[in-house]
Amino acid sequence: MKAVTLNIALLAAIGSTTTVPSTGITTLRSEAQKKGILIRSGAINPTYLNDSSFAAVLAQQFNSLSPENELKWSFIHPTPEHYNWGTLDRLVSFAEGSAMVVKGHGLISSCCNPEYLLNITNRAALHQAMMTHFEAIMHRYMGKVDRWDVVTEALKTMGGGLNLNYFYNISGPGYIEEAFRIARCADPGAKLFINENLVESLPQKRQELYDLVASLVANGVPIDGVALQMHITEVAPIPGVITDIAKSYNALGLEVTIAEMDVHTLNNTLETEIYGAVISEALAAGITDISF
Repeated sequence: MKAVTLNIALLAAIGSTTTVPSTGITTLRSEAQKKGILIRSGAINPTYLNDSSFAAVLAQQFNSLSPENELKWSFIHPTPEHYNWGTLDRLVSFAEGSAMVVKGHGLISSCCNPEYLLNITNRAALHQAMMTHFEAIMHRYMGKVDRWDVVTEALKTMGGGLNLNYFYNISGPGYIEEAFRIARCADPGAKLFINENLVESLPQKRQELYDLVASLVANGVPIDGVALQMHITEVAPIPGVITDIAKSYNALGLEVTIAEMDVHTLNNTLETEIYGAVISEALAAGITDISF
């Protein structure tokens, strides 16, 4: 039911008027591609592809995907000398075979960091570890993954400053700039994003993120955009907020995407209304990379 609800809401928001005779509804993918929109299915665990029905719907309805946790440090690089390439290779291979583009999610995150990394206690050694990690991953998937969430959830969940995570504790706030500079060197052609949650609903945090990103831009840090997670429970963002966010970052020369949208409610009518309202405003604001 939720898949149908999402499909109907998004097709209405995109402005589709066409249908497929056998089902009565066209695909998200076909309508999105007509209008240059990336409709992305996020949080894909490669094991989901074992379900042939899931894999078929994924390829039919979406033109882009991103992994769930497979790119977070402890999953992809659990020990200094070992990388778990198999799971991500499978996801990237599926995307290539289905003519889908891939976003790499989670180069740096507050969670999922292995013990050997946490044992590093000085900035220079951490910088070297980041370089080794980024280069191995981004070189392997160069040309196959065209955009990356370089830093995820740099701010405290409810706002109030930078998240005092491991990277901050070792390198201070400069770890964010370092991460983007390392990523740009590792893959000069990829788009680089900062990924954050709740900024559409928390005005203070919204300003904190803007101030952080504006300072990165002012310092010449190679950042291409801001990825809004957009996890919504029961109530859509206030109308106009998404538009204001997009305009503020566009003015800095940056792209805004919706990175992980989901709507939490047991009311299917309300769910449809929220998806429709958010996507309609996002598209009107020029956001064309939308992930669920």
